[in-house]
Amino acid sequence: MPDSQRHPTESFLLFLAGTITGAAIVILSVPEIRKKTSERLEKTLSAIREETSGFLEEEKEHLTETARHLSVDARTLKDAYKAGWNAFREALARGEEGEAGESAPPS
Repeated sequence: MPDSQRHPTESFLLFLAGTITGAAIVILSVPEIRKKTSERLEKTLSAIREETSGFLEEEKEHLTETARHLSVDARTLKDAYKAGWNAFREALARGEEGEAGESAPPS
């Protein structure tokens, strides 16, 4: 397709791709630029690692604390359930004893 019939966006994208490719070739072919770029990338990656590590440590502490609270809540609920179940069984047993006592002949 002739250049005059290309959509402006397509032409811009081709220009941008050529510019990026040219810049990459220059960076890779010039040792000083390559070294500086490598150092900057190392510093940037190091900073990102440190920031991410700090963030993950904070999240780990938060999750650990949340797990502790949930464990305490689970124990409390388990104890409450057991107490309720035992009270229900005792009430049921007392009810059966009461019914048995009512239906027993007087002595």
